[in-house]
Amino acid sequence: MKLTVATVQMVSYNNDFRGNCVRAEELINQAVQKGAQLILLPEFALAGYVYEDSIWDMAETLKGRTYQWMRSLCARHKVYIGTCILEANGQDFSDTFILAGPGQDELWQHRKIEPASYESFFFKGGGKNTNVFKTPLGRIGVAICFDTSKNQAVAALKQGRPDILLIPYSCPELPWFCLPQDRKTWVDLYLDTPKYFARRLNVPVVTANKAGSFDSPIPWLPGLTLQSDFLAFSSIAERSGKSRSKLRRGPGILVEEIEVGPEEVPKIPLPEGRWFLPYSWTLKLMMDASFMLGRLRYRLSPGRRQAAHRVTRR
Repeated sequence: MKLTVATVQMVSYNNDFRGNCVRAEELINQAVQKGAQLILLPEFALAGYVYEDSIWDMAETLKGRTYQWMRSLCARHKVYIGTCILEANGQDFSDTFILAGPGQDELWQHRKIEPASYESFFFKGGGKNTNVFKTPLGRIGVAICFDTSKNQAVAALKQGRPDILLIPYSCPELPWFCLPQDRKTWVDLYLDTPKYFARRLNVPVVTANKAGSFDSPIPWLPGLTLQSDFLAFSSIAERSGKSRSKLRRGPGILVEEIEVGPEEVPKIPLPEGRWFLPYSWTLKLMMDASFMLGRLRYRLSPGRRQAAHRVTRR
């Protein structure tokens, strides 16, 4: 089966939902004009991305303003659109991918399995939950950003047998205090991730990351900031792992007609342990240490519970 897919690479500003909608919609319109049926936006395309409590101000319920905006565009253009929202659910926040379609109440969802590093200060992981959706376009699989590094996400995808895989990112370069070799490995593995997944699952892979700069405080380290750029380089890869097209820096779109459909999943064993991508032990240690600290702070934070309550009462 042939499917025309598009990836959107965009600049997304913190606390600028309306402006982000305008920027995204302009690129979506370009993709529609080129015949796109399935359009992927980056992770937190409309919410922004920052490691401070102000990110909770951009949270919403599952069928909140992002879904309503997407639903309107899907109905108008007869397309399917996916991105991630910061979902408020009871007293908790989740990084939730939502896929909307043109049909009545068409909505599929997947929560990020495990927050990456400092993300754990601001939302919790969803654990194992459905990451392959049965849709009119076929079986659509999702892996959100750093979940691509873990065996748990890969195993769930292999079990779900998707026809195509979507990977939305809000992935910046590593901060200045990381080892130079780790910073290089981070970029190399990011660029190779579509190939790894295409060959493991025998499916085409679409990735969408942000463009522009990333500037954020470092949790629990007053006065220190993370300043870098989002990695960009959104791409569309064939099931063989060969890149069909790839963006560089800056906003833009890719639109490609690709072959999707049921294929035999290669019987390639997963690596030992919980890590799928071969990061160094120093990088794994840094990621796990910040994750554990963040999870503790998140659980004890009274501000988190108050913020979630405000969102759900809107």
